[in-house]
Amino acid sequence: LPGAFTPTCSSTHLPGYEKAYEEIKSLDIDDIYCLSVNDAFVMRQWGLHLGLAEEKSSSASPLNPGNFQQVKVLPDGACLFTRGMGMSCTWDSERGFGERS
Repeated sequence: LPGAFTPTCSSTHLPGYEKAYEEIKSLDIDDIYCLSVNDAFVMRQWGLHLGLAEEKSSSASPLNPGNFQQVKVLPDGACLFTRGMGMSCTWDSERGFGERS
């Protein structure tokens, strides 16, 4: 996604995936992730702001559950993953975002 707290990502993208979570999972999808070129602190606050339920415990990672119960958010703060996948773009003139996914 282009960015946490951006209008379309906040009104349509992440809420849409959260709303369709069960339907997507029923298609034999193991998990749903939203990746954005933002840091982990921004991504967490974005999820909380949108009302995503936090994962407070995890048998897979008991010391650091650290995400949300349904759609998981993934930070790509340095754009390394996004760039490595060939999915980065630079929005410097339109919105001043810089490099994004």
